[in-house]
Amino acid sequence: MAALGDGRLLVVGGWTVASNARTWLGDSWVYETGTGTWTEVESMPQRAHHALAAGGGQVLLFGGYVGASEVYGDTRVFRDGEWDRLDDSGGPDGRAGAVLTYDNAAESFVLFGGDEEPLDARIAEPETWIFANESWTAVAVEESPAHLTEGHPVLFELALSYDTQSERVILLIGGDETWAFETATGTWEQRSAPDSAADFMIAAAYHAGLDRVIAYGGAPTAATQETWSYDYDSDSWGLIPTATSPGPIADHAMAYDQATNAVYLFGGTDEPLGLGDPETPSAAMWAFDGSDWTLVWQPAD
Repeated sequence: MAALGDGRLLVVGGWTVASNARTWLGDSWVYETGTGTWTEVESMPQRAHHALAAGGGQVLLFGGYVGASEVYGDTRVFRDGEWDRLDDSGGPDGRAGAVLTYDNAAESFVLFGGDEEPLDARIAEPETWIFANESWTAVAVEESPAHLTEGHPVLFELALSYDTQSERVILLIGGDETWAFETATGTWEQRSAPDSAADFMIAAAYHAGLDRVIAYGGAPTAATQETWSYDYDSDSWGLIPTATSPGPIADHAMAYDQATNAVYLFGGTDEPLGLGDPETPSAAMWAFDGSDWTLVWQPAD
């Protein structure tokens, strides 16, 4: 999900369940935060676990996959209600589960991680890429987040957001690691980590009104339902007790809407690893105002 900056959120693709099997989606929808209404816009090839972010007057999408059959390596931009494929932008090899955000100060997008074989989370790509002027550039970094699990890097469906006050890109690897990236110098710095049970398939967004990164949910083998906030200046995480929450969820999306000064959460599932029979993921939209969650939209029964 990406915030378009004018009270609108863009949701693209994903998956649902039909006839007890996962079905991949390629439709694109715009949600109006002021009215709680949806408008369908131009679709694209079906995919899930793609990287998506908005900034500089456009939305950038990279990669994703359709089950085990195909991993994408295409780059697309959304402008004026339409998707354009950039075939000459260069860029990373095809992968799913990479994370993407827009650096306002550098006027560029930053992409990190992902897996070329998403059904084997040990095949990770600890690479950092910059997208500007409709082309990709690989960043040669001295130290890069690796997140070793049983000797293998696991970098699938992490959380990436841009902190406008510190001018740093904040990467959250569940409750294990936090990193800050300075685009101008191309350097990663490891920071303190939250004491969270989540490992991956987490989501986060920078809340400009609070000057905090807000993170929710995620999973190792079962979904969590914790709300955390990160303060870059003090390098500290805090658990936010809330009266209401979206419940245990992972594989969801989050974005900050300036018009309503709230972080929004959409979709997700309480069975992130597909244990047992596939269950239809959530299609609800939640808003976090800085202290509590509110259900603002859900499908009619």
